[in-house]
Amino acid sequence: MDFYTTLNNGTKMPRLGLGTWKAPAEKTKEAILTAVKAGYRLIDCANDYDNEHVIGEALQELFAAGVVKREELFIQAKLWNSNHRPEHVKPDLMKTLEDLQLDYIDSFVIHWPQAVPSTGKICTLRPNGCFPAHHSKASMFPLNDEGYYCADMESHYVETWAAMEDLVDQGLTKTIGLSNFNKRQVEEVLLTAKKYKPAVLQNESHPYLHEKDLRDYCQIHNIAFQAYSALGSADRPWRLTGSITSGAPKTGHEVLSHPDIVKIGEKHGKTTANVVLRWHIQMRGTLCCKSVTPSRIVDNFKVWDFKLDSDDMAIIDKMNVGWRHLLWAETSMHPDYPFKDSLPWDYKLQKPGVGATAGAKA
Repeated sequence: MDFYTTLNNGTKMPRLGLGTWKAPAEKTKEAILTAVKAGYRLIDCANDYDNEHVIGEALQELFAAGVVKREELFIQAKLWNSNHRPEHVKPDLMKTLEDLQLDYIDSFVIHWPQAVPSTGKICTLRPNGCFPAHHSKASMFPLNDEGYYCADMESHYVETWAAMEDLVDQGLTKTIGLSNFNKRQVEEVLLTAKKYKPAVLQNESHPYLHEKDLRDYCQIHNIAFQAYSALGSADRPWRLTGSITSGAPKTGHEVLSHPDIVKIGEKHGKTTANVVLRWHIQMRGTLCCKSVTPSRIVDNFKVWDFKLDSDDMAIIDKMNVGWRHLLWAETSMHPDYPFKDSLPWDYKLQKPGVGATAGAKA
């Protein structure tokens, strides 16, 4: 399996990248340095992760030391939910470029289809705060007077996409894409795009959530499917409490501790993370996996020297129970919320609590 996949505009994108969600700023710099020196060439970023400024420091250090050249890296960033209005799209990216200390990025994706949390009135950026706060504080996670997320009901991602297309023409990003969109929403963007089709769709996927239909749809339409939470995200902030998906997965095991995956790892002399990452690659997909532990970052990249056999793939195929850990139901009041079919039939909107938000920390 090739190290790279080719996107719909000819750009080469590495199949395996380092994720930075949930990576504390004080540990992110070492993680980036370790990853690039180990061979990673894709770094997945987002302004709401509150660490792009540290990633920028690491990149400049790598460039200055001659470890890697800018053109050898694929840097991906995301448009935040509060900045979906067309006039806020470019300022969002410009701040990311400033923090990353780059002139351009390789992929810029709409982080979520719903403009929540958002007032739609101002462009909110990392220095404003990456935590829930009353909208008067202008944080990236604005709350209304009752403590629920603010929702920009007048915003729709089709208008946002048109503004994203202009960024390609301006040379600020090589490609544009989507994240956390369902199939119907991806189709709407494909049908209404005027200049550029989505190059990447980044959605949650792992052995408990294969997303086979969505993967096939992306392949048919020449969109690279990129998995996040590729290892099952056992460090999710709401693992114990704070979300309707808190608690153990449906299988009773975290992905990397599933007995069958452990056995496959022992069979090949590989870690369970290696097994899962190799499964993604053999599913013809691309992926990002996060770690801030240097030894794990290095070990996770050791997926190119072995192959899962048909028996291994068949075992993992039976694990597809449809468990999605990131629902972010607190934003489901918006008509563009993507995962309504995954919510309990009697779900009532909740206020964001400890660990309940997608990227925020109180």
